[in-house]
Amino acid sequence: MSERDEVERGERGVVEARETVEVPVSIPSPEACKVCTAQLVQAVDAVAGVGSVSIDPSTSRLTAEIDPSRLSATGLAEQVERLGFEVARRVGHESWRVTGLDCPDCARTIGVSVSHIDGVLSADLNFASGILLVEYDPAGDPRQDVAELLRAMGYGAEPMGDAAGRPVAEFRLVGLDCPDCAESVRVAVASSPGVLEASIDFATARMRVGYDPRATDVEALGRAIESAGYGVESVTRPGAAGPEERTWWDRHRHDVATLAAGAAIAAGWLLGEFGAPESASIVAYAAAIAAGGSLVARRALVSAKARMLDMNVLMSIAVIGAAGIGEWLEGAMVVFLFSVGGLLEARSLARTRSSIRDLMDLSPEVVRVLRDGEESAVPPTEVVPGETIRVRPGERIALDGVVRAGSSAVDESPITGESVPVEKAPGAEVFAGSLNATSLLEVEVTALASQTTLARVVYLVEEAQAQQAPFQRLVDRFTRYYTPAVVALAIALAVVPPALGAALGAQWGGFSEWFYRALVLLVVSCPCALVIATPVAVVSAITRATRDGVLIKGGAFLELAPRVRAVAFDKTGTLTIGRPEVAEVVTLDGLATHALGAQEVLSLAAAVESYSTHPLARAVVRASGDAPREAVQELEEVAGRGVVGRGAAGDVLVGSAAFARERGVDLDGAVAAIERLEDQGHSALVVARAARAVGVIGLADQIRESSGGAVASLLSGAIKHAVMLTGDNERTAAAIAKAAGVPEHRSRLLPQDKVDEVSRLRERYGAVAMVGDGINDAPALAAADIGIAMGAAGSDTALETADVALMSDDLEALPRFFNLGRRTVNNIWQNVVLSIGVKLAVLVAAAFGVATLWMAVFADTGVALLVILNGLRLLRAR
Repeated sequence: MSERDEVERGERGVVEARETVEVPVSIPSPEACKVCTAQLVQAVDAVAGVGSVSIDPSTSRLTAEIDPSRLSATGLAEQVERLGFEVARRVGHESWRVTGLDCPDCARTIGVSVSHIDGVLSADLNFASGILLVEYDPAGDPRQDVAELLRAMGYGAEPMGDAAGRPVAEFRLVGLDCPDCAESVRVAVASSPGVLEASIDFATARMRVGYDPRATDVEALGRAIESAGYGVESVTRPGAAGPEERTWWDRHRHDVATLAAGAAIAAGWLLGEFGAPESASIVAYAAAIAAGGSLVARRALVSAKARMLDMNVLMSIAVIGAAGIGEWLEGAMVVFLFSVGGLLEARSLARTRSSIRDLMDLSPEVVRVLRDGEESAVPPTEVVPGETIRVRPGERIALDGVVRAGSSAVDESPITGESVPVEKAPGAEVFAGSLNATSLLEVEVTALASQTTLARVVYLVEEAQAQQAPFQRLVDRFTRYYTPAVVALAIALAVVPPALGAALGAQWGGFSEWFYRALVLLVVSCPCALVIATPVAVVSAITRATRDGVLIKGGAFLELAPRVRAVAFDKTGTLTIGRPEVAEVVTLDGLATHALGAQEVLSLAAAVESYSTHPLARAVVRASGDAPREAVQELEEVAGRGVVGRGAAGDVLVGSAAFARERGVDLDGAVAAIERLEDQGHSALVVARAARAVGVIGLADQIRESSGGAVASLLSGAIKHAVMLTGDNERTAAAIAKAAGVPEHRSRLLPQDKVDEVSRLRERYGAVAMVGDGINDAPALAAADIGIAMGAAGSDTALETADVALMSDDLEALPRFFNLGRRTVNNIWQNVVLSIGVKLAVLVAAAFGVATLWMAVFADTGVALLVILNGLRLLRAR
């Protein structure tokens, strides 16, 4: 996409043509890779002929102003790709899946703490998905330190590998005895064909290699290491090894600590009930605090070092303060309740986070590939496009591909949300994660394991979950000031009233009483429930939609959906099936009308249409069959209007009536046939030879069965208006719109006209959604507030460009999307009102000395748990 503008250059007033160009960036994740983004901008800015440069992280696109006389748009794209690759090689990327994460403030603390580790350039932990992305200096390689810090804080850390989605193999080397030798072998392997990145840890003698499976494999990498003079003791193959195994204690210490704290509290209470000395109960309560608060204290220390005021710091201060003023039981109960709440929160959130990742488990770990006529079982990551795999009945398809042999029913519900199996025959497209139900299939692979439709959907969903919705950004700005303000208020509450009372001689209570109130205020001050209100609802909604075959690119579109008041539909491929067929041929010059006849007219039309890719042209060619066709030359195609070619007996023209008139074709005798076909909802193509019409071909495209019901559902809800936009003629447009129940239509529209219509709808109704095929309607989809692509499964363009993608061709998913958006916004507001209302009530009660520490824990952890459970209800929304 580009636009030209004129800029002044020099004192002589010479006008230089400038061009603004957008190209996709080639770094792993511009949203999180801050260092890579900055370095890429700097590198592109230094290219000759490039002016201003910027990157939009949300769309992963780079915008640059170039001088066309020095640099072309294609040249810029090549430069960006090369520079992006160089940047990605200078900066290491690693991602971890963090488990046990139950608090947004804790997530921020982890990000800041990891960023302080030597060698870490930036760290970004997305609370919603639980994924930590780290950029680091490969020379320092701090990945082990990052993993150790996460585990020291009590979190699980599952390494996910290269953030760019490339396969990574890990080797343990034998005989590595010096750091210089380690660097030598790293350089040797890095220069091997197909190697994208290589790093080595001398202390553990481990080497990690990111590679292109189309150019090399794990065995070749091992041979490269051996040729450098070192043995390979063990290999971790990508896709074959599970996550790093955590010990039983790592997985259950939070549970054990919570149970121990509860048991100690029960023991202390029983000791008091049976008349034991108070000191015995205090010892039991202290043991409860030590057991239940050990994890909180460790995290608080890390937070304090990072100068972060999170819930762990506030809770630790409150518990220590309670013990200091003799409230041992309350301090122990606070620790126990907080620990129980944290366990419940972590498990509830883990359910949401795992919902999308479970999709990846649908792809089998082993695939049967045919090589040299023999069947071999290999990991999917070692299969490259062009190879053939076998899928037996009852097995899941591991990779995207095209059926080459066999016919079977395939369940594509993980991709499209459609539970009814689809019949697949040779030539049909199949997707990774689909279930082969009935017969053996041989499939030619069309995509790497990391680039399948299923993998792209999971990646795009996790990216969508990582993006903050507008309301979430507002909440984050609020909490930046809220927590420090409440902490300051707590300090003032502990110091000012007793000091002022003492100075004035008033009986306002002693220091212990006011200090206790301040502790309650500290506990209740953490805004966890408010911060989590939006992400838990958005993540649940996006997950639910994905299960139903609707891919939503971010919470912003869920928030916007309830505000949409007008929906514009494309005709072909959206309201209709998108596969027109010849319904009737009218021959002129006194010949009779024949349904699906007049082979001479069809063959003449096919002679020129066989060179076109337009859907109507393909329909004509199919209808003509194998009949002989006249040879034509010097073809001229006018997009969306018609084709002209030079034949032996004069020019042959096939196109719309308007196009034929423009080219001087005599339409006498054809007008009545054209009008009749268009009144029936057919597209009419004029066939002419030597400027005289010899026939009219009527083509019909069937209305989708779901169109009428979907449009009626939309108009019965918050949508006030629907309109169909098409480049077809007026009569055909009117017939299709009426059949689909669309109250308004616009015909004979070019792509720019559709953009103008979207703008007109916005001025009249407000927010507008555009539904199209994601390719032909790209300008209108981009112009709408929400662009919705139909049938996006297998379409790279639709998946990447649309805001919302309906993976199947079922329009009934459309009203479900708008309904889900309404439910999501309502859920967010319920969460916000609940979290703010309860917290304000306890804050006021704390200031007046009515609230206890137990109540404060409920106002924080208890309400956060209620918010999570409320958000999880969206997983069941339909």
